[in-house]
Amino acid sequence: MRVGIIGLGNMGGRIATRLLKQGVEVGVFDVNKDFVQALVGLGATEAESPADLASKFPYVITVLPNVFIVKEILTGQEGLMKGLRPNSLLIDMTTSIPSVTKELHAMLAAEGLRMIDAPVSGGVKKAEDGTLSIMVGGEEDHFEEVKPLLSHIGQNIIHVGEIGAGHTIKALNNMISATTLAATGEAMALGVKLGLDPSKMLDVINSSTGRSFSSDFKFPTQVLTRNFEVGFTLDLMVKDLKIAMNMAEEEKVPMFISSASFQLWKQAWSNGKGNEDHTAIVKQIEEMFDVEIREKSISVTR
Repeated sequence: MRVGIIGLGNMGGRIATRLLKQGVEVGVFDVNKDFVQALVGLGATEAESPADLASKFPYVITVLPNVFIVKEILTGQEGLMKGLRPNSLLIDMTTSIPSVTKELHAMLAAEGLRMIDAPVSGGVKKAEDGTLSIMVGGEEDHFEEVKPLLSHIGQNIIHVGEIGAGHTIKALNNMISATTLAATGEAMALGVKLGLDPSKMLDVINSSTGRSFSSDFKFPTQVLTRNFEVGFTLDLMVKDLKIAMNMAEEEKVPMFISSASFQLWKQAWSNGKGNEDHTAIVKQIEEMFDVEIREKSISVTR
């Protein structure tokens, strides 16, 4: 199969690299030419513009910071719509606003062009390993057509409904993830303040009902080791939470627990942690509790 990729940052670059390693012919475009040249060095083909990419590759993946950039990439002077053909298929892996995704899909459909939304979950490590979870919204025959391509980068590939459904569940999944991470952080910080060993706390939590992906993976590999290497920024998590909160507001339903969690995330963001990895939310909690959650040590500064 042949696929073009636009957006070669933390996730897009790793997805492109993974596809190249799987023998897929890959074209690339990004405003950051260093990212482009790194992939060209691995065998990718550089495109001069989004339109050029779309004219040469039947499948085009967009992995961009937000839906408004996707719209610009689609409709700009040398945008994708200038190069897409009726047999092309746009695969938007950006974490986006579902209502805007539907608008873009309708705009493309009016021109006889095809699109699905296929956001991913799992982070950079799973992108490298090809074990991402991929949630797809769109027509089922389009999903079946592209599933062999997605199987190179994803382990759990689920068709969740009509266009926009993938972006909807992605925002809701991240809302759960953010809330669980924050709640685990508060419990761990309180335990440290009360004199507990954080490693032993995790042993208990991960063999009990409090277990989650946060306690099972993020705390052992990032928090306790103090390895906050940026994979998915706190700024992007706040963006995703805003999407989820706005969906709830549109439906006029309360989100008591998630709203409270959102306030904590916004506080960390306003305190300058936006460009750090999203696990820096734990640093915000540590500052509030005046403790540090560290492997094989207990540090209480007050």
